[in-house]
Amino acid sequence: MFNAPVEKIEVEGKRAAGVVLKNGQRMRADIVVANADLPYVYRELLPDRAEAERINRMKFTCSAIMFYWAVDRVYSQLRHHNVFLAGDYRASFDRIFQDHTLPDEPSFYVHAPARTDLSAAPAGHDTLMALVPVGHLDESQPQNWDALQNRARQVVLDGLKKIGVTDVADHIKFEVSYTAREWNRLFNLEKGAAFGLSHNFTQVGYLRPQNRHRRYRNLYFVGASTHPGTGLPIVLLSARLATERILKEAGLPQPTLVAEAVAA
Repeated sequence: MFNAPVEKIEVEGKRAAGVVLKNGQRMRADIVVANADLPYVYRELLPDRAEAERINRMKFTCSAIMFYWAVDRVYSQLRHHNVFLAGDYRASFDRIFQDHTLPDEPSFYVHAPARTDLSAAPAGHDTLMALVPVGHLDESQPQNWDALQNRARQVVLDGLKKIGVTDVADHIKFEVSYTAREWNRLFNLEKGAAFGLSHNFTQVGYLRPQNRHRRYRNLYFVGASTHPGTGLPIVLLSARLATERILKEAGLPQPTLVAEAVAA
């Protein structure tokens, strides 16, 4: 069953018995794999409150204010990947990770996928994605997300002007924008942290939440907040590692990896 929200993971003794859907339907399972954000799973779907609170006290990554723009012209100044760095890195990072807000001088990234994939936009048009790092949700500090979102948008537009892209605002036909609020509400990312748990010294390797629950031995995790960590390639690797572990512990044969040799 797909597109069915989960209310909780049912447990019996030292095993996960299955899941209960929001509509009340129970689905039994021999193995449960949770690909939601691990801190969210512990807080919302499992009964162990102490462990959920322990994970909630861990360090989280930043969030991101995102803008997805469909524009009715092509900006040849932009390449596939475009990074705009702030001058004072230290102050910028402090504002993100200590004050949990938008830096006074933000860095940002712009993605123009049509440079390498013509299907990403109609001929004569462009699709642009702008990412502005910002602090995650923090109830202890006031955060006006509407104001932060508006300022981040202007930061991107002003930064683009410096490379000759001066009229983006006049050519935006469609816009979708996400802040930490949307990452939390739409995708259950704890604290709206876009990349899950941080990689500080006490949250890597053995100290990072394991990809199998300590008590419920048939409950496994994948994603940025478990092993081995954040970032799209690493998250895909986490799925592979969890799959290999499940097969090994179930006594099933491991998948065969096939590599293709391409002649130069």
